[in-house]
Parts: sequence; C-alpha cells; structure tokens
Amino acid sequence: MPSDELHEIRRVFQGLQTLYQLHLPKISPALIHDLLIREEEEVQKSNKTSTSSPPFYMVEISTTKSTDPEKMKNLIFKKTGLLPSVYENGTHYVANMRLTLELLKVISESEEGIVKVSGDYTGGISGR
Repeated sequence: MPSDELHEIRRVFQGLQTLYQLHLPKISPALIHDLLIREEEEVQKSNKTSTSSPPFYMVEISTTKSTDPEKMKNLIFKKTGLLPSVYENGTHYVANMRLTLELLKVISESEEGIVKVSGDYTGGISGR
C-alpha cells in the first residue's frame, strides 16, 4: 500500500478512537472494538442486518471506593439480569453476560461511580 493509504487508515482509526472516547468514555476501546468486530462477523455469517444473539463476554467494572457495593450489584443485576462477583473491597465487579453496544452505552452513562469497564470475549456462558 502506498504511504498515503496507510496514513488514511491511521487517520480514520484515530477518528474512531475519538468517537469511542466521546460517546463511551468509561468503556475500554479494546472491548468496543472486539464487540463490533464480532457483531459484524455474525451479521455476515447470517446474512442479516443485525445479530440475533449477542456474544458472551466476561465484563469487569471498576468503581470508586465510595461506591455502595450493594447498590452497584443491584444496578448490574437490573441492567443485565445477572449478579456479579464482587472483588477488591467492593470496587471491582465481574459478570459473564451477553453484551451489546447498547448495554455498554447504558453502563457508561451510569452515575454510580463507575470508572472503567473492560472485558473479554468468552464464547459461551461457561467462559473460557
């Protein structure tokens, strides 16, 4: 590829990173990117316009020390239907869940002391 084409790829990628930060500031860019790639692969496999079954991810939510652990557990349960495991004196929550970009947006907009959300694809409910 000529240098101009590589520069354009880098420029567009930087723009995408800016959009991630602007619209989903608490969410790990790697998680967003991975989710979008898996959604696109599923759409291409099924020849549909949207995925019918969101992929499973082990999602980790980090919060401030002042966050009420019970309130955070209840919030996660309300949004996902799953109770998370709680670690690090109530500042780290982990749950396996079906994940969508819309759910990430809801989590990112939460005012419950969430600092960062990251995660890994697990491929199924049982995890890796």
